[in-house]
Amino acid sequence: MNINAILPGKRAVETAFTTRIGDLWRCLKNKKDLLKLINVALEGLYGEMAASVTMTQFNWAAYSSLNPERYRTFQIPKKIRGEFRTIDAPESTLKYLQQGLNLVLQTVYTPHPAAMGFVPHRSVVTGAKMHLGQRLVYNIDLKDFFHSITSGRLYKRLTAKPFSLNKEVASLITDLCCYTDSEGRSLLPMGAPTSPTATNIICERMDRKLNNLAKAYGLKYSRYADDITFSGMGNVFMEGSRFIASMRNIIEHEEGFTINSYKTRLCHQGMRQEVTGITVNGKENVSRRYVKQLRTMLHNWEMDGHDRAQATFERHYEPKYTRPSGGSPPIYHIENVIAGKLLFLKMIKGETDSTYRSLDRRFRALTNQMNKDNSKVIAQ
Repeated sequence: MNINAILPGKRAVETAFTTRIGDLWRCLKNKKDLLKLINVALEGLYGEMAASVTMTQFNWAAYSSLNPERYRTFQIPKKIRGEFRTIDAPESTLKYLQQGLNLVLQTVYTPHPAAMGFVPHRSVVTGAKMHLGQRLVYNIDLKDFFHSITSGRLYKRLTAKPFSLNKEVASLITDLCCYTDSEGRSLLPMGAPTSPTATNIICERMDRKLNNLAKAYGLKYSRYADDITFSGMGNVFMEGSRFIASMRNIIEHEEGFTINSYKTRLCHQGMRQEVTGITVNGKENVSRRYVKQLRTMLHNWEMDGHDRAQATFERHYEPKYTRPSGGSPPIYHIENVIAGKLLFLKMIKGETDSTYRSLDRRFRALTNQMNKDNSKVIAQ
């Protein structure tokens, strides 16, 4: 969580909050200290709306022996047809605790400079800018990234520098961050607020090794969660090359992750080069398909009205988000999807970009009309 976003323009308050979190962190000795620290972080997140967590609530959320239903697990389809992603969603009290803990971890720990995801002041944009104008862009994906990290691995990292936590506190934080799957393994869940930050903590050594390897070959390196990118002017990415052998050895043998060969791709300058969904040929941008999809959604809404546009959206776009089994599928409203896509477009192209401004004006006109129509219905 970015403290600048929480307390914009209040640097003195921000500094005082960061200092307090740091002081409490350095004094951590037991469960009572940890709960106090998390409650302070929750106050920083939610202000007067924050609800203080009691020790009873903490124990109920933290220990699977007391609460075996801490997580709700379901699947959503991936972009590749027939493949599914497992989501482990924490129950409300545990999620609330994890939000506070996540802010604590982001306050006391700064990931490696190559880590672009879930770090204040870094994003997909800053990661993409690193690779602008390169002749070759090489992307790889790590398979089952979150589930590759065990509780034992996280515990060991928390007891080492720079954290140097005692066994009790390291064990408590590990319990809050991990869950037990159907096979009895204690892993990082994909769906917990703390998981992305925990992966950055675990991956610091790998980031350092891969960054040094990249420098040795005159390349640039970045990582956004499980997406790894190298770029450069010379082609050292041929299968069987010394670079590829060294990279695989670091990732798979030294650090215990698995490269997903189906998502490994090398893009030359004449092709569309992408880094975490952003085109980096010359200038960071989104794909034409992205903008075309936005225009199509807006056009359907303008021509057919909201309800028919929503029905079209559910037929053509929403199925990839629905769960294959178990429970009712989630409903994605077209206005929320458009709003999210516009925010991403604004982040990439800037709020003064003509394409963004044109699409945003159309969206605002549609939502304003929808709000007026809803007000009339309520008045009746």
